[in-house]
Amino acid sequence: MKKEQITLIGIGWLGGPLCEKLSALGHKVIGTTKSNENIVDGNNIFSFDVTQEQPSELLTSSPVLIYTIPPMGLNEVETFFNFIDSNTKIIFISSTAVYGKLQGIVDENSSFDPNSPNAQVLRESESYLKKRFKHISIVRPGGLFAGTRHPVYFLAGRTGISTGDEFLHLVHRDDCVEAISKIVELNLFGEDFNLVNDLRILKKDYYTELAKKLNLAPPQFTSVSKQETYLPTKISNDKSKRLLGITYKTEAL
Repeated sequence: MKKEQITLIGIGWLGGPLCEKLSALGHKVIGTTKSNENIVDGNNIFSFDVTQEQPSELLTSSPVLIYTIPPMGLNEVETFFNFIDSNTKIIFISSTAVYGKLQGIVDENSSFDPNSPNAQVLRESESYLKKRFKHISIVRPGGLFAGTRHPVYFLAGRTGISTGDEFLHLVHRDDCVEAISKIVELNLFGEDFNLVNDLRILKKDYYTELAKKLNLAPPQFTSVSKQETYLPTKISNDKSKRLLGITYKTEAL
C-alpha cells in the first residue's frame, strides 16, 4: 500500500518505539514530545504541549494521526482535535478500563461502565471523537509492560490490595506497537480493538507467583465479599488476533 505521512502525538515510552516501527515500514513520521529527551529523529520530532499550544499546519496536514497521550480533560482533547480535519484517519489510544470492573465477558461491542476518573475521561473522549471523525480506530490496551516496567514491581510488598479477584489484562508494548502498525498498514480504520494477551487468570494468583519467581516480596491481597452474581470483567482479544494477526507475548521479562 501507499506509505502515508503520519503525525504521532506523543513520543514517549509507547510512542518512541511506535515511531521507529512506522519509520522502518517506510512512513514519514512527524512526531511531538513535551520532553527533548524523547526525540528519536531531530528532523521530524518537535516539542509540542497539546494542552498549551495550537498545532501548526505541519502537525495537522498528515492523512493519518495517532494520539498516544495519557488521559487528560475532555476539554483539552476537544481543543486539540478541533484543529484536525474530519477526514483524517485517526488512531486514538484509550484503555480497557472503559469497560469497568464487573461486566463479565466483554468484547469491542460491549457496553461501558468506567469506574475511575481517567476511564470516564477516556470514554467521553472516545464518544466525542467517533462523532467528529469518519475514519477512527480506538485502541484499548490493557496494562502495558516491557522489561522492568511491569506492574509486579509496583505491587511487590504492598498490602491490602483489593483487586486480587479480578482477571489479569496485560499487553506487551511490542504487541501494542505491532497492532497499531497493522491498523495503518492494513487500512483498518473505523474499527475498535482490545489489546490484551491470552493470560486470563486472577491477579492474586499471577502476581503472587511472579513475585516469588523474581525474588520480590509477594503482594498481599485482601478478601472482598462478593454477591452471588459476582462477574469480574473478562476481556476478549479475539478480534485483534483475527484481524491484526497478533500473537501475544505472555512472558513478564
